[in-house]
Amino acid sequence: MDKAKLCVSFSGGRTSAYMARWCQQNLSHQYDIKYVFANTGLEHQKTLDFVQLCDQEWGLGVVWLEAVVHYNKRLGCTHKVVSYKTAATDGTPFEEVIRKYGIPNKAYPHCTRELKLNPIRSYMKEVGWWGNCDMAVGIRSDEIDRMQASAPKKRIIYPLIRHQPMDKESINRWWEAQPFKLELEELNGNCVTCWKKSERKLLTIAKSNPDLFEWNQRMEAQYGLAGHNVDGTPRVFFRSNTSTEDLIAKSKENFNPWTANQQISLFSEEDMPNGCSESCEVEF
Repeated sequence: MDKAKLCVSFSGGRTSAYMARWCQQNLSHQYDIKYVFANTGLEHQKTLDFVQLCDQEWGLGVVWLEAVVHYNKRLGCTHKVVSYKTAATDGTPFEEVIRKYGIPNKAYPHCTRELKLNPIRSYMKEVGWWGNCDMAVGIRSDEIDRMQASAPKKRIIYPLIRHQPMDKESINRWWEAQPFKLELEELNGNCVTCWKKSERKLLTIAKSNPDLFEWNQRMEAQYGLAGHNVDGTPRVFFRSNTSTEDLIAKSKENFNPWTANQQISLFSEEDMPNGCSESCEVEF
C-alpha cells in the first residue's frame, strides 16, 4: 500500500529545522515526505547556509523554490526550482513581487502569500501532491493561538503541538546539544529587515548596520506608488506609516536596543510585532 504524503515547510529557522528532523525520524514510516524551502532573496546568508547544512547532515532532500511573477495576469505566483548555489541573494524574487503587488506591510501582507505559499502550492501541484497530502507547519505549543480552526479541512498538521509539543525554550535546548546549529542571532532571522519584526528589533538592526536597509529604501523610492494606499499616498514598509528613511533616523536617537536575554512586553509599542507574529511560517 502506498504511503500517505506529507509536505514539510522548512522556513530556515531553528523551529522548522527541528520539525523537519522530527518528522524525518518519526513520520517517515507513515509518510512519503517532501521538505520545501521557499527563498525570498532577502534571507540572511547564514539562513541559507543552515538550510543546506541541515540537508547535508540529515539527507532531507530539500527542494529550494523561488517565486515566478506573472505580470498583467490575474494569476498568483508560481514557482521555479533553484538550489543552494543558484538561490537569489539580492532580493530579486521579492522585488518582482513588489513590482506587481506593491510594497507589503501590515495593511497589505501579501509577501508570505506570493513568495512562499503560492510557490509551494505551485510546486506541489506540479508533482501531483496538492490536495492529496498533509501539510506540516512549524508552529510551537507556545504559539497555539496561531492554529487555524480550519486546519483539519485544509489537511494542516502541527507536529510541535499535536505530536511532540515543544516551546521556544525546549527547541533552543535541543539545539544546544546538536553538533551544528544556526549561527545567526534571533534578531536577524527571516528576511533581515522584515516589516513584521518589532520596532525595537528593527531599530537595533538599523543602528548597527543601516546599510541593510538600502534595499528597502530603493523599493520605497521606486515602487511606492505600485499598488499605492487607498488614499493615493505611497506605500512604505513599517508600522505607523514609517518610511525606511524615518526608521533609520529614529535609530540614531536614544532607545533601549534589543538583546537576546531582554525581558520584553508585548504590550509595549516598541516590542509588539508588526502583524500576527514575527514568524514567517507558511500557513496554508
